[in-house]
Amino acid sequence: MPMKEFRRLAAKIDQHMQQLSAQGVSEPYAIINRMMGYVPDLHNIWVGTSDDQLIALSNEFPGFYRHALIMEEASEAERNKASRPYDGMPQFSDQHKQMGTQLLTTAATLEHSYQMLHESGNPQASQSQVNKLKKLYRQWLSDLESFKNSLRAQGTEPKVLEYVNEAFGLLAKRIEKLAG
Repeated sequence: MPMKEFRRLAAKIDQHMQQLSAQGVSEPYAIINRMMGYVPDLHNIWVGTSDDQLIALSNEFPGFYRHALIMEEASEAERNKASRPYDGMPQFSDQHKQMGTQLLTTAATLEHSYQMLHESGNPQASQSQVNKLKKLYRQWLSDLESFKNSLRAQGTEPKVLEYVNEAFGLLAKRIEKLAG
């Protein structure tokens, strides 16, 4: 992935972090919850850039840096726990990992786009833009249901399904609220 793409992803994360700051969201747990959809983008930057490139992105985009730092600290704290409720659970298949990643990415796009729409202060935003978002939201809900059905058909453990429902349920509620 070229540096231009990493800059685009970092800028997107930075912009959403600025939105959260403007809304008074500052606690790490709240930021993690609200930024969950950006985990795949952050991962792509983390594994795809050199140390120098990562430093440059962090210097250019302070919100990106703060998000990366919060996620790194949370990951370290999680790793250092003696045990976790999900220890011993099987990992998703590659297909399900890819589906989950796409769902998270689309959720982040929806949340960010709806937030931008609200912040524009234009109550009569382009109807075509609103329609595109509504269509993407309906498709996301359908894809989410397909993902869950596929997990059930594969015989995924009920506890794993609970985690999926909880995580994606929080995202769906926030998007639904923004979609109005």
